[in-house]
Amino acid sequence: MLTRDEIEKIACGKILPEDKPFRSNDISIDTRTIEPNDLFIPIKGENFDGRTFIKDALKKGAFAMDVKNGLEALQNLAAYHRAKFKIPVIGVTGSVGKTTTKDMLASILSQKMPTLKNEENFNNEVGVPLTLLKLTKKHKAAVIEMGMQGLGEIDLLAKIAKPTIAIITNIGEAHMKYLKTKKNIARAKSEVFNYLKKKDFAIINQDDEYFEHLMSNVKYQMSNVRTFGILEKSDVTPKDLEGIKLPVPGEHNIYNALAAIAVAKILKIDKKAIKRGLEIFTPSSKRMEVFNCRNKTKIINDTYNANPQSMAAALRVLASIPGRKIAILGDMLELGRKSRNYHKKVIKLAQKLKIDKLFLLGKEWPQKSFGNKKELIKKLKTILKPSDIILIKGSRGMRMEEIVSRIVN
Repeated sequence: MLTRDEIEKIACGKILPEDKPFRSNDISIDTRTIEPNDLFIPIKGENFDGRTFIKDALKKGAFAMDVKNGLEALQNLAAYHRAKFKIPVIGVTGSVGKTTTKDMLASILSQKMPTLKNEENFNNEVGVPLTLLKLTKKHKAAVIEMGMQGLGEIDLLAKIAKPTIAIITNIGEAHMKYLKTKKNIARAKSEVFNYLKKKDFAIINQDDEYFEHLMSNVKYQMSNVRTFGILEKSDVTPKDLEGIKLPVPGEHNIYNALAAIAVAKILKIDKKAIKRGLEIFTPSSKRMEVFNCRNKTKIINDTYNANPQSMAAALRVLASIPGRKIAILGDMLELGRKSRNYHKKVIKLAQKLKIDKLFLLGKEWPQKSFGNKKELIKKLKTILKPSDIILIKGSRGMRMEEIVSRIVN
């Protein structure tokens, strides 16, 4: 961990109490879960100022930073700390699949070396620094997922994390509300390449319609780009998955696995470790989780988030499973002025895939939908049959996992 002098210099603040010998176990931004000797850094949010909780941190036996800008202090500390480690740091971003790719890759690398990764949704301007500050001498690699809503956000995370390998899984419609066009989304995602050095690598989806655009944003193209794909000629293809049984269904997860394998090849991870890492990988919660209920009903919980790409992928997985198929779909948020069109396309795809029952929740759908979860669940329970296959999916703001818990329990 960093010393008191290092922290105070980098964060431009004072560690309280000043008269107590400093020995910090961890850094925290939440006094509700803080432990004795943790270092509390007060972050200012929309509805709170972390500095008001400094006394609470001290009462719990923790240290606390007296600092003007807690977020900036946290980020500067993370960048400083990360720079101490000469290890592979893999930055993962993209419109769809970045979390699963991160988890697959971390599982592969962990077969050979202690690997740090961000947990759950710690992929933003707070989560990435908190993750990097957990780096210790035991870690030999780090896999850092990077999320964003607008331009400049990935650049900030890349500046802090300084990835030596950067992955863009794909470019989709997520964040259209803020960025307006897919070209702008591609531009924003390309910021992950901004701090790559001559010896570093970029990994790009060869099948993506914005491949050339993404490629043009890599400084050292000829020897430093590795591609993966199913349709186009690529460096990593489904042949690299021969003999490997992925524990998650869907073509989209093949792409995720190929991106992870591309990194493994760069780091010279052998095929045996790749196979084991992929086969024992467990996706993060609410991502294609399958629950088998007592009456043989199968529930696919993919409620973490949704956009047109991920919704289509989930519907195709549902369509591939034998049995009566029911899709419970919530609004896809942050899609801007074309939101209705995107929702209409999802309905058309569900019809094309011959999904037997379609339950819609929210205000964005172009046809009749349920106004609340209670009403939807009441109707659903009247038509459920043993062995039904139920997909539940929607944007984070729709909290579709509440439906899952009501059905499972």
